[in-house]
Amino acid sequence: GGDTEPRKSGDLSRQIRVGFLIFAWMLISISLIMYNKWLLSYKNYRFPLAMTMTHQFCTAFVAHATCRLGFMSPPALSRKEFTSKILPIALLFAASIALSNLAVSYLTVPFMQMLKASIPTFSLLLGFATGVERYEPRLLACVVGIGAGVGIASLGELEFVWAGFAIALVGLVTEAARLVLTQRLLQGTDIRFNAITGNYYTAPIAFIALAVPFLALELQRWREQVDLSVMAPHLVCNGLLAALLNVSVFIVLKETGAVTYSIAGQVKDWMNILVAIPIFGNVVSPLQLAGYALAVGLVFRYKKLRSEVEAARAAERSAVQPEAPSEGAPLSDATLLDKRGHVPMLRKSLQ
Repeated sequence: GGDTEPRKSGDLSRQIRVGFLIFAWMLISISLIMYNKWLLSYKNYRFPLAMTMTHQFCTAFVAHATCRLGFMSPPALSRKEFTSKILPIALLFAASIALSNLAVSYLTVPFMQMLKASIPTFSLLLGFATGVERYEPRLLACVVGIGAGVGIASLGELEFVWAGFAIALVGLVTEAARLVLTQRLLQGTDIRFNAITGNYYTAPIAFIALAVPFLALELQRWREQVDLSVMAPHLVCNGLLAALLNVSVFIVLKETGAVTYSIAGQVKDWMNILVAIPIFGNVVSPLQLAGYALAVGLVFRYKKLRSEVEAARAAERSAVQPEAPSEGAPLSDATLLDKRGHVPMLRKSLQ
């Protein structure tokens, strides 16, 4: 038993380190959401495209600096891989983030977080429609229930704004389409990204894609209304916070894993709601809480069912092809990341 104590001490120190990293990631993410809402709604910086471009510029800068300095290497891509696999995903990513920022300028933060619980519903339905997902009645029942819970939460929203609700739904469908497209385009390939090397490619594309509508819709108003002597410090801090969020996502994924990260993400959404209520004076109705509780409970059920379904399908594939995959083989569709924190493609909206 002489080596038991050092092992226990090592386990405890790792648990403390992981707990601190998860807390830091949550703090950064929640701070960014609150900062975005404050700028858009209370500082009257009504330029969601400009804000999202700032985020992508800072994110691209950090990702390229990290790779150029040799801390990590982005996967080499052919022109065909870049245009057929990365470009569509990056464009959908840019649209989903911009629409999310636009929606939050109309809606309360708690309501926006509740609406995000519906992403599995849209993802699975789009997956069925495009053939990416095999039909599974239990999963369908779960996501219909999630949608019903979000619908109940919407009925209970006291500061409901139709324009913001419609924009949010379009943004959520766009994000779901990005997830489905990611699964479809990268299925069976050995292209692997983490939260930083993925942004090496996607953030510059997103910045350029957002520049087009910004020039047409916001630039003139931005020049007339924005006082950079006042706003520049906020924009720099806000953009760097967005870039720091991507770094924290990479570290947490590397130190924990997809399951822990997913559960922690759900806890973070709850924390967003709890923090926003006193900061912005939002009121959450009992009906809204009941609907959100139903949706969250079914999200956990959906994730558990999905793991069981994917494990059963993996067993079926192993029975057909019993050979063990080589160490360099691509990850299966059911796997979000390997032990080094690599993912087939960054699957989370970072806002």
